[in-house]
Amino acid sequence: MKKNVFLTVILASMLVHAETILDKAKAAEKFNTLIAALKAADLTVALKSSGPFTVLAPTDSAFAKLPDGTVETLLKPENKDKLTEILKYHVIKGKFTARQVASLEAATMLNGEDIALNIKDGRLTANNSNIVATDIDASNGIIHIIDQVLLPPEISPERKVLSYIEDSIERGVSLFNHNLHKACGDVYETAIKGLLSFSTTMTTDQKAILKTALRQTIKENDTARAWTLRKALDQIYKINEMSMRELSMVKEDNEIIIEADLPKGFPRPGPVNKIAVKSFPIYRAAKVDGPGQNFSFMRLFGHIKQNNISMTAPVEMKLDGQSGQRQDMAFLYGNTGIGKVGTTNQGIEVLDIPAQEYVSLGMRGTENQSVIKTAISKLQNWLKDNPDYKSTGEPRLLGYNSPMVPAQKRYWEVQIPISKN
Repeated sequence: MKKNVFLTVILASMLVHAETILDKAKAAEKFNTLIAALKAADLTVALKSSGPFTVLAPTDSAFAKLPDGTVETLLKPENKDKLTEILKYHVIKGKFTARQVASLEAATMLNGEDIALNIKDGRLTANNSNIVATDIDASNGIIHIIDQVLLPPEISPERKVLSYIEDSIERGVSLFNHNLHKACGDVYETAIKGLLSFSTTMTTDQKAILKTALRQTIKENDTARAWTLRKALDQIYKINEMSMRELSMVKEDNEIIIEADLPKGFPRPGPVNKIAVKSFPIYRAAKVDGPGQNFSFMRLFGHIKQNNISMTAPVEMKLDGQSGQRQDMAFLYGNTGIGKVGTTNQGIEVLDIPAQEYVSLGMRGTENQSVIKTAISKLQNWLKDNPDYKSTGEPRLLGYNSPMVPAQKRYWEVQIPISKN
């Protein structure tokens, strides 16, 4: 009898532990609007996956603070993309307790944008929202409750088009490389038809390019069809990319000057003079070894010009952890569907860098060796104060600005790769 009771207790404990973030939210009965939004955005399956995730969960009363009609509008099928961006702005990849969150000054959310973390009047805040309850443990992560909905920065129409095309090409390239040429063409055709529906974004000339490509593929085989549609997408991508540059050759983002687009999925640069933990996705880079910075820069610049690859920010350099001296230089591709990995005839190595978490310190001004050493020392001290993390490699420098930007306004980050103990 005692054995049966003991077994029942163990099984009950296992069932409680197996509750996912979504299960916990449903059981609390104060996240009905959040759950409805997750269903409308098709994100419920994601929050049942292994994760782990840290969710800043707005209550029903937090959603009620939004202007009248906002929630109803967001739940409409035509606003699914915007709703998805908002919901992803409430999720951090990885599991962070309240104590760990309190040690950070910023966090990169699942949509690639950063939130500011602070302690005001003894209370932990995320942007302008108060974190009112913490450490609700789940099998695939942790929940902290917030009293206001977090709204991500507005994305320009041009940037939305670029992201849409990047996602479509990434899916198509994978299919094409597995000899699924028809499926690849189907993905590209769906993307083009989607772009044609962007009535307020696509110009008449851009729509003409896409319609011409669709007509041309009627009599083509699967391989030729995929290439025709891909070339049309590439054309639209370049047009929108140029449009963004013409609108703002140099744009300010929280006083940080950004001269080129970031690689897909990269967190925003910043904050200045503050330490933050950032998650970087897998990305493709062209790298040259050696400390000769000017020579390396010119070789890499020639490489991207020759291969018609757009310049991105930042430029990446591996650092010697003791001296702060730069060991190599890499230009980053906009996404992993561009070009191919391997070593070029010019000795430039093109490789895919795995996804990685970094502790990061943003700085402004000239990035000389002495200042870099000081930044590395600050990050190493942060690691000593935060034993939940450990260093997993050499530090790196991310430089966001060209010599065209005055030295005192240039922004750069020193980062150390980390993992949880």
